[in-house]
Order: sequence, then C-alpha cells, then structure tokens
Amino acid sequence: MKKLVVLLLAAVLAGCATVNYQAYEGKNNLHEGQGGSKVVADGVDFWANGAPPRKYTIIGVAEAEVGEGWGDNDILRSAVASEVKKQGGHAAIQMASESSFGGVMPIGGMMYALNNKKVRYQVIKYVD
Repeated sequence: MKKLVVLLLAAVLAGCATVNYQAYEGKNNLHEGQGGSKVVADGVDFWANGAPPRKYTIIGVAEAEVGEGWGDNDILRSAVASEVKKQGGHAAIQMASESSFGGVMPIGGMMYALNNKKVRYQVIKYVD
C-alpha cells in the first residue's frame, strides 16, 4: 500500500508542468544547424545535441519545469509543444537542463526526495 501511495504521489507531482515563454528579438536571426538528435512530440520537433539542418528563426525561449518522476520527459515535451504551437513555432532546441532538490516528504515512516527538473528551449520557426 505504501508503494502505491508513493507511486501515485510521484505521478501527481510529475504531472504538473509549467512553461514560461519569452519572445525573442534580435538582428541576423536566420540560422541553419548541422543536425542533431530529434524527437517528435505532439507534432513538434525537439532537437538536442545540435540544431536542425535547415534554415530557421528563433521566435522565443521557453523554460519548462516539472517534478521529476515517471514520465517527466513526456510531460515536459507535451507542455512545451503546446506553447510552441501557440506561438506559431515548429520546433524547439534544447539549450539547458538541470535538476534541483525540491524537499523531502515523509510517507509511511520513510523519507522521499522531491526533485524538480527544469529545461530551457529555443522556440523556432522553420523558414524553408
């Protein structure tokens, strides 16, 4: 029973993703990458370890945060994909990722760590 409570709590905490979007403005905003690893989530390309091998412009930066746990990457990508579409973008390029200690919660005589995962993405629009 204790394990079930912990799993449910982890799922609830991981399921609450927040996204903060900031528009980008800059000169010479036409870029072309050399490629990288790509995952598609909810119709949006997510690039890591490089940038798309095609022309694009940066339209903003999205910073997403979620409680670490089972499925946290999928939850983050889904929340960011929603924001990318809302802003008229096509893809997101991962800029940074970090985890931070969020506290400790006692459950059934045991202590469980609550960590937060934060990922920053460039929100981009393909030109070609």
